[in-house]
Amino acid sequence: MNDTELDILAAKIAERISVQPRWLKLKQAALYSSIGQKELIRLAENNKITGFKDNSLKTKPWIFDKESIDKYRAGQASI
Repeated sequence: MNDTELDILAAKIAERISVQPRWLKLKQAALYSSIGQKELIRLAENNKITGFKDNSLKTKPWIFDKESIDKYRAGQASI
């Protein structure tokens, strides 16, 4: 099992035991939101959702605020 698969599994386990991580890695956020990875980055760059490159890590992966994704999706539902 690779790191991405482990991250997704960890997120699913956390969801089942009601420990919801607030910050999601790009692939986790895409799986959670059903929004494509490129679109998530575009939304973050346009300040529609909260997301940024994590400069504390060498690869500077994108991370996203789950609550901002939920708010964005809720806004879409009301349209």
